[in-house]
Amino acid sequence: MRLLVALVTGLVVAQPAAARTLAERVRTLETEHGLVLRAPASDDAALVTEVEAGLAALPPALRRPPGGPLELVLHPEPAPLGMGNDSERRPDWNEDRRHFHLYDFVPTQERRATLRTARLTEAELERLWRRRAVVHAVMQRWDDARHWSRAPGWRRLSGWLAPFERPLTLSEQSLLSYAGAFSRARGQKSASLDLVTFAEELFVPAESLREEAIPVDDRVSCQELSKTRALGELLATAGLGTLPPRAPCPAFDTWANTGELSHFELLMVASTGRQPESLFGHLLMRPVWHEGAIPRGPGFEAVVQPVALTGVETGGPRYIAKGLAGGFSLGFLTSTMGDLAHETLELEQRTIRRFRLRLTPSEQVRLLERVWEMERRGYLPYYFLTDNCASALLFLVNGALEEGRRVRAPGSLWVLPGAMLDAFTRLELLEHIPDDFESTGERALRAHESREEALEALATRVGPEAHTKLRLLHRRLQSPEPEKRREAWSRVPALAEAVLASAPEPERESVRTLLHAYLAWSVRVERSEVDRAEDERLKVERELLVKIHTAVSTPEDDLRERQLLFEREDVLQRKLATLDRIALLQQALATADKREPTEEEARILARAEAIEATFITATEVQGGLQTGLFSEVDPLAFLERDRTRKTRVEQELSSRAPRSSGAARTAVMVGMDLGPSGRVRPVVGLRTAGLSQALGESYLHGYRPSSELRVLDGEIRLEPRRGLPRVLDSRLTLLGYRTLLREPPWHRSTLLDELGWGMEALLESREQGQTLPHRATAQAEALLVVDEGPHFEHYAALGLGARAALRWGRDELAPAVGPRLSFSQRVDLPGSLANAVRLEAAWSPTYTLHRGLRHEAEASLRMDLLLGQWGRRGVRLSPRAQVRWEGQLDALPSGQFEPRLDLALELM
Repeated sequence: MRLLVALVTGLVVAQPAAARTLAERVRTLETEHGLVLRAPASDDAALVTEVEAGLAALPPALRRPPGGPLELVLHPEPAPLGMGNDSERRPDWNEDRRHFHLYDFVPTQERRATLRTARLTEAELERLWRRRAVVHAVMQRWDDARHWSRAPGWRRLSGWLAPFERPLTLSEQSLLSYAGAFSRARGQKSASLDLVTFAEELFVPAESLREEAIPVDDRVSCQELSKTRALGELLATAGLGTLPPRAPCPAFDTWANTGELSHFELLMVASTGRQPESLFGHLLMRPVWHEGAIPRGPGFEAVVQPVALTGVETGGPRYIAKGLAGGFSLGFLTSTMGDLAHETLELEQRTIRRFRLRLTPSEQVRLLERVWEMERRGYLPYYFLTDNCASALLFLVNGALEEGRRVRAPGSLWVLPGAMLDAFTRLELLEHIPDDFESTGERALRAHESREEALEALATRVGPEAHTKLRLLHRRLQSPEPEKRREAWSRVPALAEAVLASAPEPERESVRTLLHAYLAWSVRVERSEVDRAEDERLKVERELLVKIHTAVSTPEDDLRERQLLFEREDVLQRKLATLDRIALLQQALATADKREPTEEEARILARAEAIEATFITATEVQGGLQTGLFSEVDPLAFLERDRTRKTRVEQELSSRAPRSSGAARTAVMVGMDLGPSGRVRPVVGLRTAGLSQALGESYLHGYRPSSELRVLDGEIRLEPRRGLPRVLDSRLTLLGYRTLLREPPWHRSTLLDELGWGMEALLESREQGQTLPHRATAQAEALLVVDEGPHFEHYAALGLGARAALRWGRDELAPAVGPRLSFSQRVDLPGSLANAVRLEAAWSPTYTLHRGLRHEAEASLRMDLLLGQWGRRGVRLSPRAQVRWEGQLDALPSGQFEPRLDLALELM
């Protein structure tokens, strides 16, 4: 009986709901949700059903939008997706946002809008987009009221910039240039439309119409992880509900392996000093996982690189011009440490410095999500100076930071990798790891120094005759001719036995260990030779190309192909996507028609083969000795001792190096000099630089201490007086570069091998009343290094070069030219690596048109002392004495003689 009563009661309750008229449903939409439908929309039962379904897809608290009644107006005219596009013919809203316009549904040709709906029928598509239209209208009203799209956490995900936030940004725009990064094209118009169109796709996904409409890994919840999280946090903060937990995403979850994630590292690739595009270095990122149940070799570890998508273009004036003018796009590439090591550490010979990112565990997961998304859809404009690897990593990381943390760009006119590391440090997000990834060239230099030490240690432990033969072998192993080195390696086994036999019994084991180390280090030198030779061989083979049969696509073609590949996760997982320029070049070389090499090219190719054969011989000899004469020596212990020594040196250097780069330098000066009338006068001054790193300076975020780089490095001196101070003189170095980096010691057979080089372009204005006070000068020089420390903390160099200038005054313009002799010396002082005494002197006899030959000489003696580190900044005190003279030698001591003393306080 009770069961019968219950059934009857249920039927009585259910029947009115099922039998509600269309008018009642429309009235319910208006009274409960504020959505108004009038004829013909109110007479369309199918439309009313989809409006109800669209509302039901939203969290309950969102189903009544703020701002008063919202009318959905249906028009008979067709429009793609049944919605407007903000045009006069097809508006989506009226001006006061009270009417949202719907149109007759027709499919769209927009690729991104159809990407996840391709399996739906046309009827299902119409139902889907009617529901999404409702979500669009409701979420737009919520965003107008709550301004969610203005939240920094949302704007950073797509890099939305407000008008005038950056130079030449006149309207709101996104850093992301790829339409596929947005739910549909309308989302690229503004941050608000980005949020609203994403909400369409999130709340009404394709699988809501049919479960099998899209594979799990391609669903929006598995592809747009960051936006889903950000919108969910906005709703939760507003108290308007929470999104359901994310369902498993097999592809992402397997790749991310968040349970084993240890930390992230920022990697700074050293500049080469040889290629202009690498002058400022390169930044990339490395996620580090704990070793799991399945060992992962170091060559298979992931590396995230922001790279200019250049195809096989790798250099030349056209390459540089396109990089400066925005001719390439920038994308995010997840490659392996093996690929990075081959191209960077081996071919380019560039060491990589490591920094640990201090992120919370949840920020690390967010950053993994960002990497996953950006590799698939993160395409940015590429400009060498402003939108480059450093700014791209900033964009990537900022989108993952929580609790209002944000790293600010270290400039708007240019963004340098070193300055970007400074910016991360200012937010206390960076920790240096004193264990560089060494280039094979740097490792060879270290190995050469170690084998020299081993040779000295053997001198007192073996017989004189054996040591003499060992010295002779050492000279032969340093021969620039690979055939001679190969012949020397063939003699190593017999010589090793003789050397070991000559040692007294108590010294025999230590001699065995030293010999083992000496040969291991010598093999490392041979390995670097192979890598150098391969780089030269690839360059030659590229020049030999006549006709390429393999289709070598343009950068634009590569970009489109890559975008298509990353659209479908099931396709992507079956294909390894690579953008390795070396691999692309080698693929083209394999099938191309080639011309005959010139005599010089044939010599380079033959030398590369001979070097490889020498390396093979060296490793075979080493292997034979390891299983024979050196079988009692533990090779793992040798490797561990070598690595310990390397990291100890790096730790000591990093502890003494200033925690900054040479970017954005400022110093104030006070001093005195001798005026034209002979009176002593007080002087104040200001030194600023966009970038200034002098020879021998080692900064934690800087470049090689063997190189000097100065960009927009200026100094102005003023005479204080009543009223406005008088400008005495100024000097601006537009670009200055010097390097003492030369060929390795075993390659230095001529004077040219001992030379570094330098160049400078500068503008000067000297004190009024002097002859032709304004000058524009360009100069270049060769540098003979007569002394150097292991890390160039001290050095001495003689320079010989030439300079050309244009000089002008009030009524005269005169070109000038002449040779230039210089001397530079740095002596390091105890404490910080920033502490030093510097001497710079130069003499130049210059012929000036209409004025004849005059001589110029200048010298400065400067001491740098780091006073201390306050917070994240250092302060350096720099007393300096200068003297400058200009005149004629036959009229000494007459001429313009200018002695100066000043004291500078510099913020580092």
